[in-house]
Amino acid sequence: MGRPLTDVLRPVTIPPRGRVVVLPHAGAGPNALLPLLGLLPPDLELVGTTLPGRERRFAEPFAAVAADPDGLVRAVLDELAARPALPTTLFGHSMGAALAGLAAQRAPGAFTAVVLSSYPLPGTPAELAGRWSEERLLRVLEAGGGTPAEVLANPAWRRHVLDLLRADLTLAVRLVHAGFAGPLAVPLVVLDGDSDLLVGPPDHDVWRFRAGAGLRRRVLPGGHFHLLDPRNRDAVVAELVGGGPAAAAA
Repeated sequence: MGRPLTDVLRPVTIPPRGRVVVLPHAGAGPNALLPLLGLLPPDLELVGTTLPGRERRFAEPFAAVAADPDGLVRAVLDELAARPALPTTLFGHSMGAALAGLAAQRAPGAFTAVVLSSYPLPGTPAELAGRWSEERLLRVLEAGGGTPAEVLANPAWRRHVLDLLRADLTLAVRLVHAGFAGPLAVPLVVLDGDSDLLVGPPDHDVWRFRAGAGLRRRVLPGGHFHLLDPRNRDAVVAELVGGGPAAAAA
């Protein structure tokens, strides 16, 4: 799959007490979440996952990634296993949440907690997103922010961004259907926006069957990108810092 998928986003200059592994949403790399991640304590190592076609891997082809979701999960887990051992929270948003859930089920011993934000459950609008019109995809980009207007105004750049988003949304659906059914043997925190039109209204019941080691639910104000809303950043950071057994048992 080309260059390494994972890299350290922020060096830790003091002895680290833990690690947060960040799996971002469709069409984005981990830098899209830096306004949130920058609020995490300095003794947490931040590791980002970057798929082909974006950020430091912009020039790499991305179309084939969606064809092998199991291979992607294996590659991420292998890279994380090669890192020095630290208590590790796996944090995914949207497509990243689908990847995080499957990775945690495949290798539960690698993580101390899992935080899933805007998980694209089966049967929600997210399943159709890979076939959405260009106009609707642009609205998703607008909601997420971080895509400069001048990029979308350029036909070549616009095509790259939309093709990447469609490929990622297809990958997200395939990850969801690849088998994360639980019960997950790792404490689980689930975050949702109360007006998320992409993954639909929060489903409280489904997580009771997927959480086998403690579950904490938070419904925050906002839509699909509720985690980047300034109103919610402190709450999300608190879940990432305290997303282990004590918090998940609440």
